Amino acid sequence: SMDSGGPRGILNMADTGQQKPLPGAGYPALLRVMGRMSVSLSTAAQVSREEEELVQILNDCDDALVLLLNERAKALEALWKARGPEEGIPSAALSEASLERLKATNEAVGGPLPDGSIRNIFQEVSKMCSQLRHSVSYLGPPATFSHQAARTRFGVNSCYVQCDRISDIFYHVEKGTTDYGVAPVENSTEGAVTQTLDLLANSDEVVQVVAEVCLDIQHNLLSHADLHRIQRVYSHPQALAQCRQWLQTNVPGATIHSEASTARAAQIASQASAEEGIAAVSSTLASELYSIPIRAASIQDLTSNMTRFVVIRKQNPDVPDKHKTSPTGDDKTMLVLNTADRVGALHDVLNTLQNKKINLSRIESRPCKAKAWEYIFFVDMHGHREEPHIQAALEELKTHCSHIRVLGSFPFVRAATAKTA
Repeated sequence: SMDSGGPRGILNMADTGQQKPLPGAGYPALLRVMGRMSVSLSTAAQVSREEEELVQILNDCDDALVLLLNERAKALEALWKARGPEEGIPSAALSEASLERLKATNEAVGGPLPDGSIRNIFQEVSKMCSQLRHSVSYLGPPATFSHQAARTRFGVNSCYVQCDRISDIFYHVEKGTTDYGVAPVENSTEGAVTQTLDLLANSDEVVQVVAEVCLDIQHNLLSHADLHRIQRVYSHPQALAQCRQWLQTNVPGATIHSEASTARAAQIASQASAEEGIAAVSSTLASELYSIPIRAASIQDLTSNMTRFVVIRKQNPDVPDKHKTSPTGDDKTMLVLNTADRVGALHDVLNTLQNKKINLSRIESRPCKAKAWEYIFFVDMHGHREEPHIQAALEELKTHCSHIRVLGSFPFVRAATAKTA
């Protein structure tokens, strides 16, 4: 019965002339899908269907999805025009509250799709429907994991500026030629991306980390050559390190070559003939974009392989900013600090944080570029710089450090924002 829910709102809009008539293909298909759902809900026994009818069901579901996806896109566009951009750092990704609602709906429906699949599908839908129109620099060329992280955060309609080096991402943000930059900062297998850390420590102080994106990374071996004929493997050093054991086992005679990015490696492999035996460790998206076959999928040594990316932005402290990061109740603050040159200085830093009951999620040292054999420390701690206990801790830390700088405060990302393509 159409009175009990489903497309009733869509029917009303069409009937009252609030918008153009609904497409002929999608609307009847939606009615048929809703009719079948009513039958399945009222029938305990599994109904046996002919193959032709099953194909029609699939086609109707596809047509109905096209209709509903376009309705969603139009509703989002209308909402955007009505209230404008939301305060805070822009994001094309669905909020955790929305994802939890979808998870509850999926559990209530009781279908075969796992929650993770529902999450990935709707994050992709949200990315495609996004109304964001920002300029964003990333480590290129297209189809790198940095590119995918940027699109996850800012959607498909923003303007993306590819960079050859991570330092170029910071340069664009510092000069104001892009609104945001997205750079890899840490991998769960291989640890910190040290170049990004050094750039954060030495960048202009108005450059702030305003968000983070976490991707579940899947590596593939791409080549025109068969697996047993591969002689050279190209990729970014981090990707090669994350697949080291697999490469040693499956292509033991191949030489390993570092490239600026996984996508650049895919470009090189795509231009080689099968006889040359050149392969790349890269993404499924790169395989599609550069028309090169996947010879082996999911070759990372560890199944849980996450990479964290920071979103950076130039902020003017003298201009009011409605896009600042306000406390959410579950935040992270990134610091870089130099301890004072005395015995026990680092102990005093850690003791201060312990006394304030502040939890650390990461602490890492890097050589100080200004003086040999001195080190700076990167600290990630729970809490927001505007919260009183964090402010008190920062004031006390100044007495134990020769230099301290807050790199940014932003919502804590505890799980993968998306799975890479």
